[in-house]
Amino acid sequence: MDNIRKLLYIILGLFAIYLAIEILRKLLGGSLGFEEITIGLLIANLGYSFYINTKLSEHLGWHKGKES
Repeated sequence: MDNIRKLLYIILGLFAIYLAIEILRKLLGGSLGFEEITIGLLIANLGYSFYINTKLSEHLGWHKGKES
């Protein structure tokens, strides 16, 4: 399960890099449309929110004395 989680985080990171490249291409006059980039950023934000929520839950569990 831990390997799958790491793989998904790597895919999320690669997706974020892809979006950064597409934003640069958009600024230079090409690439995806505004709507596609916006949807991509929303998906990346959602994925990062799940990552933060997981880390926060583990941290709060540590304060309550739970073992991970």
